[in-house]
Amino acid sequence: MRSRIYSFESEGIVVHWDYHRCIHVEECIRSLPDVFDRHRRPWINPTRAAAEKVAWACERCPTGALHYDRLDGGPAERTPEKNTITVSSDGPLYVKGAVRLVDEDGKTVLQDTRVALCRCGRTRNKPLCDGGHEKAEFKAEGVLTEAHVSNAVGGESEGGELLIRAVDPGPLTIKGSAEIRGDRSDSCIHVRVGALCCCGRSRNKPFCDGSHAED
Repeated sequence: MRSRIYSFESEGIVVHWDYHRCIHVEECIRSLPDVFDRHRRPWINPTRAAAEKVAWACERCPTGALHYDRLDGGPAERTPEKNTITVSSDGPLYVKGAVRLVDEDGKTVLQDTRVALCRCGRTRNKPLCDGGHEKAEFKAEGVLTEAHVSNAVGGESEGGELLIRAVDPGPLTIKGSAEIRGDRSDSCIHVRVGALCCCGRSRNKPFCDGSHAED
């Protein structure tokens, strides 16, 4: 898993940007265009806004490419109270919460509050999304089916650690309380364990149906 981090500093905050985790969702630009401007070099200038506004914009980055350290005594980023997985239309799985990502041997490769996980199978930075779904013209709706909803366990996400195990080319297995929803539907389900497709071929998206083993 690749990482290349650049840092940008003001008196009150240091912004850290991971080049390899950025897929140009541009939520930061929409949130605070005075600070984040892709036409300017350097493209991040935290001196152009108060530290609390810069921190807020960083936390809106759904991939975890942006993080920060406060230098003014302000609060650090908080872990969300519940874990959520959003199935994006034609794109990745956006995960928020107390996320711990491990490889197939159980070794921790990333701990974060925000990650974007590939579900098209075309990324060169597995299991993280690198934007390869756009070049591949990946198509998959960001919804849950009626069957998904009717077969799900009840209740709501309880927080705590969300363990995600990545196996190549197999699924992303999850263990821990989480809410899953699509970005084009109000329907959501609560899961404690599950297997999510990361090869792009499942006929039961976003869940794995074993299609990765058909070759």
